[in-house]
Amino acid sequence: MERKLIVNADDFGLTAGVNAGVAECCERGVLRSATIMANAPAFQDAVTTAKRCENLGVGIHFVLTRLKPLTDAAKIPELAGGNGELPSGPAELLKLVLTRKGVREEIRRELFAQAERVFDSGIIPTHFDSHKHVHLIPPVLETMIEIGRRWSIKWIRGPFESPAGLIFLFDVERSKRGQFLRQYAAALCTSPARMAFRSLMRGSGIRCPDYFHGISATGLMTPDFIRRFSEKVKPGINELMTHPGYVDDDLRALGTRLLGSRGKEKDIIASEELKELLLKHKIVIGNFGEVNN
Repeated sequence: MERKLIVNADDFGLTAGVNAGVAECCERGVLRSATIMANAPAFQDAVTTAKRCENLGVGIHFVLTRLKPLTDAAKIPELAGGNGELPSGPAELLKLVLTRKGVREEIRRELFAQAERVFDSGIIPTHFDSHKHVHLIPPVLETMIEIGRRWSIKWIRGPFESPAGLIFLFDVERSKRGQFLRQYAAALCTSPARMAFRSLMRGSGIRCPDYFHGISATGLMTPDFIRRFSEKVKPGINELMTHPGYVDDDLRALGTRLLGSRGKEKDIIASEELKELLLKHKIVIGNFGEVNN
């Protein structure tokens, strides 16, 4: 069986610097996929960038945390809160789902608004994923499936990383191995959600990649990591989550923890070395819109 690799850039549209990094990785490197944030500050710039990058398949990176919603906050008062912003993180979102009766319908309204903005921009999405993987929360996934079926989207990220990912521990910088282990542990903690996730996906007509990679190594990618990773890509459809970009003042102002790492990932993904590694190991790169089986 052929080994297919989809290198996806999350956070497309977050800032102009992130968009520029995505464009460079597509034009010079192996990036063929990105997921766009419909409610992010640089969404329109991302749309322009996507239309310029002919090889780039663009999906939707649904956002239910940190940023402002597209929906009028008065129409989603439980989800938006008093400050008009979405919940601070997945834990707060989950708490709202469990304790506030009306928040599920508000989630549905906001996700549909984000999908409609992407379609209205002229982009036909190749797939869906979500910021901070909040589609592990069943009502979020249910709505994403509903949107996918309405617009015939065939792919959703299955955000479950293999326990075998621990082999990459010594391929990150020594000073950051503690962070790797924390992220690895967080990835393992999602395992109990796998059964409910699969149950909702079953019969939906929407697929997940066979293998997903990148949670443990978020913000920690190194040339050593990518060398070992290229050796371990399995037969089937593999997705590697990445966050390339240039750091600009807009990105710093957002308070994201991923700053310097974005430039490092950009350089790795755009490198000739990575192209040669994938060619050596007979790994086919592409995007979700190109997967037919």
